[in-house]
Amino acid sequence: MATRFCTQCGQQLPENGRFCTNCGTPVPEEPQQAYSQPEPEPQPAPQPEYVQPEVKRQPTMPKPNNYLALSILATIFCCLPFGIPAIVFSAKVDNFWNAGNFQAAEDASRKARNWMLVSVIVGGVAIIAYVALVMFFGGVAALGAGALEGLY
Repeated sequence: MATRFCTQCGQQLPENGRFCTNCGTPVPEEPQQAYSQPEPEPQPAPQPEYVQPEVKRQPTMPKPNNYLALSILATIFCCLPFGIPAIVFSAKVDNFWNAGNFQAAEDASRKARNWMLVSVIVGGVAIIAYVALVMFFGGVAALGAGALEGLY
């Protein structure tokens, strides 16, 4: 049986008592809800707060060129040592851009272009120097061979 309390003074009533032992008020047959100990109301479970995900806004400027194809061609046909950094910086451009780091993407694009140009220029100078040396020594050899013809 539930614990009952007096409706006048709030004293706990004996289980089978008909009067309050503190103030003498008659106890009704049904237990009154007024002075019964209230059951704690169930609290709703706390809901996790919704956090709006940050939306990375693309800038109004276009994505910088990554020069990847040109860097690969410059590495293969011109100068391998200077073409490798061009490929590395070219590969970083898209990663930086997609991560929202636009300044780093611009910087990587500029470095990729510079290394690709260095590779083309150094490779071009080396090829021109090679051709010039072959022609020079070939010409000297031809002249030398012509000079020796009369000796035999």
